[in-house]
Amino acid sequence: MIRKHLVLILTFILVICALGCSKTRDAEVLFPVTEVGTPDGPKVTKEIGPAGGSLASSDGRLTLTVPPNALAETVAFHIQPVTNKVNGGLRSAYRLEPAGKTFTTPLQISVRYDEHDLEGTIADAFSLAYQDGQRAWRVQKSAKLDKDKQTLTVLTSHFSDWSFLTRVKLSPAKATLFVGESQAITLVLCEEQGFIDRLLSRPANCQTLSSKGAEWRVQGAGTIQETGSGVIYTAPPKKPLPNRAFVIMSIELEDWEPSGPFKVKWELGTEITIVDRGYKVSAGTAGLVYSGVICSLEKPFTVKGTNPAITYVWEFIPSSPTSGTVSHTGGGNMVKAVGG
Repeated sequence: MIRKHLVLILTFILVICALGCSKTRDAEVLFPVTEVGTPDGPKVTKEIGPAGGSLASSDGRLTLTVPPNALAETVAFHIQPVTNKVNGGLRSAYRLEPAGKTFTTPLQISVRYDEHDLEGTIADAFSLAYQDGQRAWRVQKSAKLDKDKQTLTVLTSHFSDWSFLTRVKLSPAKATLFVGESQAITLVLCEEQGFIDRLLSRPANCQTLSSKGAEWRVQGAGTIQETGSGVIYTAPPKKPLPNRAFVIMSIELEDWEPSGPFKVKWELGTEITIVDRGYKVSAGTAGLVYSGVICSLEKPFTVKGTNPAITYVWEFIPSSPTSGTVSHTGGGNMVKAVGG
């Protein structure tokens, strides 16, 4: 009886591993189903034969490389930018054609990123994903990151829609606030799949915003109050010097390096610029009507005075919020004026 139970337990474990421990499942993370993207830029085409070659997308971000001897005949390859529907997607996705074609020798897909893509996130959170026949996204854990060249590269043996994405991001990445003003900062996070999720083919939860497990702090002036999806930052009542602050979030997530899996702590930040409220100039004297907008009493500003015959322009150069120098010019109806 004991032997029979042991056989049943071992059989159950083997079945579980066959379902949930495959190399394919370990190499991919299932993201939710989305609609298919629509064309979002010019398509490029190039014929490549057995000698190999490369083809870049019209925006220059994605490069397809065919190694020598990967093809037995010449094939017309196409790259069509499409709208990026995957959760965490950054700018365009790309439709690689001929659709449905498979390759014995894997081809290389490389995406170049820039500072715009890094706003609110970090390069270590980047990945590449393809959309399968059921419209679910398969995020590739094997994508190789090169921070020096600012590229992310993956090998593929089939064609589909490919997306460049980030697993975690703060929104907004930057904000300018008046003194005393508040700003909600949210953490967009695709939660990691657990064993049962992989076993049941349940996608990662990317539909909700969650700050579970995140630690928050302010570097600089201001305060934060945590919410279910991030924090609310409130600027101080008086503009500080320097007038910048950073809301920093740290979170522990699974690293996808080949030596993994293991947990690493990532830090992301939102940059806050704090400014004084502006001033509107409105007055009148000796037939002149004064007007102007002053964004700061600590920076140069201009005030105009006009009447039907002449217009004066005063240039104020502050040395402090309450003092400085001023010069003016005026003209109209054969009259010119200069002074200070």
